[in-house]
Amino acid sequence: MAILSNLDRKSRYFLFAGVTLQAAAVLGLSILFGGREDQRQEPSHEPWDVSLQSVRFSKVSEVEQLFARLSYHWPLSEGSLVPRIAVDPLPEDYQPDLEVSRKKALFFRAMLPLALAENSEIRKQREFALRVASTAGAPLDLVNFERLRLLFGQYRVEMTADLPASIEALLQRMDEIPPALLLAQAANESAWGTSRFVRLANNLFGQWTWRDGHGIIPLERPEGESYAIRKFPSLRASVRDYIHNLNIGHAYEELRALRSHMRQAGQPLDAMALAAGLTRYSQRGEAYVEEIRSIIRSNRLEVLAEVGLAPVGGQVAVIDEVPARSTDG
Repeated sequence: MAILSNLDRKSRYFLFAGVTLQAAAVLGLSILFGGREDQRQEPSHEPWDVSLQSVRFSKVSEVEQLFARLSYHWPLSEGSLVPRIAVDPLPEDYQPDLEVSRKKALFFRAMLPLALAENSEIRKQREFALRVASTAGAPLDLVNFERLRLLFGQYRVEMTADLPASIEALLQRMDEIPPALLLAQAANESAWGTSRFVRLANNLFGQWTWRDGHGIIPLERPEGESYAIRKFPSLRASVRDYIHNLNIGHAYEELRALRSHMRQAGQPLDAMALAAGLTRYSQRGEAYVEEIRSIIRSNRLEVLAEVGLAPVGGQVAVIDEVPARSTDG
């Protein structure tokens, strides 16, 4: 990359070793990134943030009423637009004894906007990284350089002087998880959202933690083990952590390799095929993979590859007609 090859060895070290932008400016690198630092302002939020309108209900019937007003029905058809809402947490009377078809319909519709929003954020991150890669050699301003640097750190990829190659490695990790796969695993791991860990910790996927005070001790934890079931501030936070775990965890390299091959071949991400990369998610191995695939097949979740979030706006008035507390988030 021409613009990088002109840097002396010391400048390269400071540029890619993760020093602060202020230190980079002291070294005179503001010239490299296209202007004076004091002419730019830091953004108030990252450009890929995707917000949902959070709503809280005490009764399943209230959630169903809202879904009906929003014409949000299950099962969905190809091309359906999903409301930008987060039913978070699930209603208090959403219990294991709820009739199965109602339970599934509510669970899938509650989880789907969370999955689509998180994938939408990752899609924006990928578009940003691809734009940078496509303009290799052009000046990169300090704000966008910092955004790029943070993405490398977030996905635990080394940012080297060979920036195009580094971005290629980043894109292999920074990618979406098909909603069908996510919803099938959420249903499996959380007993359709009725598990103790969902109620007490907003934990949909059985994520562990070893940090004191950050989790709930499982009743069946073997003697001598120190892990706990991680607590999350919201269901969406659990979804975000699950996707991130698949994107950076050593156990899921096969999944990422399969996904990368699909991207390179110009194919859509196939949830059934990607499930093959989940053998290490559970001690059940291949049996677990087949269980996830069975949930996808029996609930016809493949159609979710062809749905998306509705345009911003237009649902606030409908939500306000339903007796529930709502907040933006």
